[in-house]
Amino acid sequence: MISTRTIVLLSALWLAPVAVHAQSGEPQNTEQRGALSGMWIVQDPGSGSWAEWYDNVPKAQLRPDIVADNEAIAARERAGNVVNRAPRTADCPVGNLPMMMASSPPLNIVSSRDEVLIGSESGRGRFVYTDGRPHPDVKDPAYVRSGLGHSIGHWEGDTLVVDTIGFPPRVCDSRRPVMMTPGGGRAKETTHLVERYRLVNRDELSITFTWEDATVWLAPHTYSYTFKRLPEGTPIENNEEPNAQPPQPQYTTEKGQK
Repeated sequence: MISTRTIVLLSALWLAPVAVHAQSGEPQNTEQRGALSGMWIVQDPGSGSWAEWYDNVPKAQLRPDIVADNEAIAARERAGNVVNRAPRTADCPVGNLPMMMASSPPLNIVSSRDEVLIGSESGRGRFVYTDGRPHPDVKDPAYVRSGLGHSIGHWEGDTLVVDTIGFPPRVCDSRRPVMMTPGGGRAKETTHLVERYRLVNRDELSITFTWEDATVWLAPHTYSYTFKRLPEGTPIENNEEPNAQPPQPQYTTEKGQK
């Protein structure tokens, strides 16, 4: 007759691999990790206006000072001041994660066990570390900030959860001196972003963004984008050489060739 103690011991041994698996942050199905790799293009509802598309998200609850700053920025742009002339200094780095994730050029995602690479045009790329490392001390003067922040990730079932901090207080590679998020928010040194990547099916990817920063929002701001896989897509680069020929279209959307 098997004792109760023996049953408890056998149950613990049987469940041990499951516990280790959960702590490692691996997807329940390792094929899920590979299926995330590929070329993905965001689905623009077809407004024809970048500003309308970028802000086509649930209304954000913004602090009054952020609302006032947005109104001042809009007034300057209506007056024709649409160029950010901030000098390129060490505290004004390149990169713009919110714009990168909302832009029409496709994302090239390469997912492996220890990291996920998210590449885009113009040499932009994000590294999401999934090897269990923590964030660095982003308040350390030695930490080098970029407009892409520092990202770590783990799997929760079939969902890749990405945590990003370490944004700069301002940027220099956009027309605005601040890094605006969809809905009029900000990504800056005090901002925290959580993304959830989930495959709806093999050819459709949902990414949900949740921004948090008490100096920007009165409550966390959440919205989602849908991406479609481009099975025949290849990465493209902007070629700004004076005599360069325009690149051939290499991908399509539901609205036709880009």
